[in-house]
Order: sequence, then structure tokens, then C-alpha cells
Amino acid sequence: MFKLAPIFTNNMVLQRECEILIWGEAEENSNITAEICGNRSHCVALEGKFELILPRLSAGGPFELKVYTKEQEVKLENILIGEVWIAGGQSNMEFKLKDSIKGKLYISNSNYNEIRYFNVPQVEFEDEKGKIPQLDFEEWKISSPENSGDFSAVAYHFAKNLHNDLNVPIGIINCNKGGTSASCWLSEKYLSEDEELKNAYLDTYYNIIENLNDDEADKMTAEFLKSQEDYVKKEEQYKKLYPERGAEEVRRDIGLYPWPPPVNRKAYGRPNGLYNTMLKKVIPYRVKGVIWYQGEEDSQKPHLYRKLFKKLIENWREAFRNENLPFSFVQLPMFDDDRPESWAIVRDAQLSTFRNVKNTSMIVAADCGEEKDVHPKDKKPIGERLAIITLEDVYKKSVNGHSPMYSGYEIKDNKIIISFDYIKDGELCTIDGSPLKGFEICAQDKKYVEAQAEIAGDKVIVWNEKVANPVAVRYGWKNYIEVNLCNENKLPAATFNTEINYYNINK
Repeated sequence: MFKLAPIFTNNMVLQRECEILIWGEAEENSNITAEICGNRSHCVALEGKFELILPRLSAGGPFELKVYTKEQEVKLENILIGEVWIAGGQSNMEFKLKDSIKGKLYISNSNYNEIRYFNVPQVEFEDEKGKIPQLDFEEWKISSPENSGDFSAVAYHFAKNLHNDLNVPIGIINCNKGGTSASCWLSEKYLSEDEELKNAYLDTYYNIIENLNDDEADKMTAEFLKSQEDYVKKEEQYKKLYPERGAEEVRRDIGLYPWPPPVNRKAYGRPNGLYNTMLKKVIPYRVKGVIWYQGEEDSQKPHLYRKLFKKLIENWREAFRNENLPFSFVQLPMFDDDRPESWAIVRDAQLSTFRNVKNTSMIVAADCGEEKDVHPKDKKPIGERLAIITLEDVYKKSVNGHSPMYSGYEIKDNKIIISFDYIKDGELCTIDGSPLKGFEICAQDKKYVEAQAEIAGDKVIVWNEKVANPVAVRYGWKNYIEVNLCNENKLPAATFNTEINYYNINK
């Protein structure tokens, strides 16, 4: 007997123009064969596992895949060949289409037979005794009003735009979970390679659980979940009494939502936990690339994110057997986090990643945040921008998908002149037509003050009459601050700080 890996189901999308890998579990020395489009592959199961390699195919379908032995046959139908992308990250990638702005409208118009979606179950813990929660894999789903409401909103808009432009089937593997650090999605091997990351994540975790038994851990988790339930009830009562009050007043009067969850060996937030219980379930499925929206949780240790994200990209590229696996990711939007500059530092790390890690693309979402809501509900611009940048960088389309990116500066008298990449003379402007916002300047004392700024061709000139000898400029360097510099396509400029060197290695 044999069993295919759960990702192989009816309606799936296989990656075009590369070898197709089919794998699963089987009895020792079983002779297993796979067939698709007249191509056949054969192998013998070893150590209870098998892997078949079928030749590359061009986009098309529907096709049928047969996997069989002398005693057993599995037939999968309605298979398409196209472009497959993983949608990874935390809650803003997880955020469902039905919960987004205009979600009902998008769902009603979501009949796309060639867009398919596979959701990796959010298994938080798994060992030989069982898993928590008891979630089973489902089949690939075809985009339709019946199915699309539960799709990731960002991934849906990404897939729709990619499909409309490339005119090939698009498959999305949804592998994400809210409230997760990038460390949850890294293997222990990669977290251990850097001493600083090892100390901050692995060593801290193992020190906490060293003397913590399962009964104590379960009690902690139950108490935490109860505190969240109680908070939600309290919040509902408060809003009934004071419907006119906003999120800031709610937080002031009833406190913050209980977070983070307690750390124990069953906690989904543990380092390398979801790498093992979720991501490994779809490794090494052939994919074109990854779209990634994450970093909010890592604002707790923002100075480590540059290293952490780079390690994650290296890890996933090795796992999926593609050292050039493209990553298209979101620079965090604005949000009024309680920790000063925490989100600004994460955004800075993301810009550095784009500048220094090959085959990465970054979209800017500075205009897409909500000051008091960590989950902005308009996901369409995010998905569209991810599609545009991917079309340009991965599929080599001429679509001008990059935001303006800080590239350098020079000082002239009492002004600092900022240069940008991905911009032509005359393309810089403001989103709303008003004067530039979000620039700060400082002298040698490093005390930043609000600055005036104006566009001059493909550059921005920044100054403050009270700062006679400026040395540095920063833009959008707060967790939440209004910014409005963009290009003619209304793609906002990336936030930056001239004190930081974003070029460390050759990309």
C-alpha cells in the first residue's frame, strides 16, 4: 500500500516548465509508477518513502495523474499546469477575502476556473501521540463564489492579477498563521547557525520549557484562552455602552487584548514549530516563488529581523531545492505600535533585505496601514502591488512595478539632496497633491526635527531653517506617520534613514 502526500489532490496546479515531484509513503520495496500526459516515472520505496520525478510540462490542462502499484491505483483529475506560489506570513496574509473591504463584491465575481487554492491546515503541535488541533487536509479548491470567501485576500488579488496578465493557471499554497514570528517558520538548523538568533529564540525557548511539564503547560494555555474570551466579552459590552468611542479609548479603558500566548512545547509560537507542523507538509512541492507578508510579531525584537528574514529565505530555498526561489514581500505599513520605532526598524530591515538578498522584490504599503488597527481591511492594493512587482522582476514584464527606493544623498549648504532608484526625471510626485510629508532632519546632535521637503526632478531636497549643518535625513521613521511621496503610478516611496547603509553585499 502507498499514500500520496496530502497536497496531491484533484484540481491541483502543478508548476510548469520544471520537473514534477510526486512523493508519499509506501511499504518498503514497493514498486510505484506515476503517469501524466503520456509521461511515466518509476521508483522503489525505501525506508517507507517514495519520490517520483516526471518531465516538465507546459501550461495547460485539465489532465489526469495516475499513481499505482500492482495492488493499488490512485487517479487524480482536473489537474492544471501553470504557476504555483506559496502565500506565507502571519495574520495579514491569513486575512480572508470575506472579511476584507468589498469582500462580498470580489467573492461574487470570483469565478476563475484556472485559479486554484490549497490551504495547509494550521496544526500547532504534532508528535507520535497526536496533533493539536485535529485538522485534516482538504482538496485544492477552485476559485468560485462558493469557495473564495475563505481564500487569503492578499493571495486572491495577487493570483487574479497574475492570471489576467499571464493567461495561465495560477495555484496558491496558503501556508501562514496569525501572530507568528519568522522564527516559527525556520528550521532549528538555520536558527542555530547564527549565535545571536540562537540565543534570542532557541536558547530562550529551551530554558523556559526545561522544567515545564505538559500539565502545567496545558493549564497555562487554558488560562490564556480564557483571558482572551473574557476580554472579548468585556470589549463587546463596552462597545454597546459607548459605540462612539474608538480603538484608542477602548484600550485606555479596558486594557490591551491578552497577548502573547504562553510559551511551552505545544505553543504554535515556539521557534521552528510551524516549520515542522505546516511548511514541511508541502516540501518539496515545485513552486515558482513565495509571496510573504509578515514582520508585525517580530517588532518585539526588531533589531534581529534583518538576520532572521535573511535566514528564512535561505532556509526555504534549500527546502524547496531552488537556490534562486523568488520572494516577493510586503514592507510593513504604518501602525501605531506601543514600542517606539519598532515597526520603523522592521521596515528598515525589509528594505535592507531587498537591497542585499538576490531574487527578492519588495512592495511598499506605507499608505495602506490603519493607525489603530494592526489588520488593515483593504487588501486589494497589497495583492495588486505584489502581482505587479512579480510581473516585473520574475516574469520580466515592462510594468514599472517598483516604488521609489532611497539610493544615496549629498549635502549642499544647509540642505540634503536625496536620490532614488527606480525613478525617472519627472516621475516623483505626492499621492494627494499636497506638500511632502514625513521627512525629518538632524544635525550632529542627532536630534531629529520635522523638515521641509520639495521634489526637484528625480530628487528630493530636504531642509529645516533651524538646522544649519544637517548630517542626516529620515523618511517615515515612526511606527505611524503620514507620508505621501510616490511615483506617477501612485506607488509610495519606501521609508528610509540616511544614517543606515543598505548596501552590504552584492545582490
